[in-house]
Amino acid sequence: MMNEADLAAFDCAVAGADILGEAPMWCGRSRLLWWVDVRRAALQSYDPATGRHRARRLGNDMLIGSMALREQGGFLLATDTGFYTYDPGQPEAPRALFDPEPGQTGSRLNDGRCDRRGRFWVGSMVDADRIPGGTLYRLDADFACHAMLDGIVVPNSIAWSPDNKTMYFADTHRQLIWAFDFDLDDGAITRRRVFHDWSHQKGKPDGAAIDTDGCLWNAMVATGQLVRHRPDGRVDRIIQLPVTNPTCPAFGGTGLDVMYVTSHSQRLDPAQIAREPLAGGLFAVRTGCQGLPEARFAG
Repeated sequence: MMNEADLAAFDCAVAGADILGEAPMWCGRSRLLWWVDVRRAALQSYDPATGRHRARRLGNDMLIGSMALREQGGFLLATDTGFYTYDPGQPEAPRALFDPEPGQTGSRLNDGRCDRRGRFWVGSMVDADRIPGGTLYRLDADFACHAMLDGIVVPNSIAWSPDNKTMYFADTHRQLIWAFDFDLDDGAITRRRVFHDWSHQKGKPDGAAIDTDGCLWNAMVATGQLVRHRPDGRVDRIIQLPVTNPTCPAFGGTGLDVMYVTSHSQRLDPAQIAREPLAGGLFAVRTGCQGLPEARFAG
């Protein structure tokens, strides 16, 4: 295991003090980095060419856990009341599609990402309680929704290897990252196995991103680290950030060579906030690695 924090340059791109910053993704069309503040129902964008940061409030009661770029434009939103479509270039409010868990009070959709056939994978969770009441769903381009895995506490780390043969998924509460055999043609996942077990340490795996070498980068809540896993699960790099709770990385920039990392400030007391004035910020990290283009939802 190597700690290469001294070899990675980083800065705070947006000192936004998000309550729960999540779901960063780079849009090659707009050349913007997009992400959400789950607790403020805010869809945000950052232009690295100009430094402009913009936040759009989409409704006081909507909790946006994650989102996907749509092939036809705009976004697919995964929220506490189901799936919505939204186009930030239009005046209309988000348009409701359907809720995969109707009547389940207290549950919401959390981490989500598209595979390279344009299917959206997203996990649900019981927001207030850490109980295994969540499900991993696959939403196809025709909006057929399939339950793929149940018994989840906090779903995170959805990612695929560059050759599309392996899918990664984590339960943050259990501190486990799993790998699955993945069939790109039919969207099936099989042969679940432990990719890395963090239960013997303090850090908890949150969001993830894949680089062109097939290595999985994880944001580690509670330790303020970015961790790079080799394809066999071994850790070969650790980058320390100036906040305790990074939440999700994404490669961006025109060369996909900047890692943007969201973070959260929720549940930090005033003394912790004073020690971490950048908590909830968006960070830009120069890892020396390159990422892959963000897949778009085909529906």
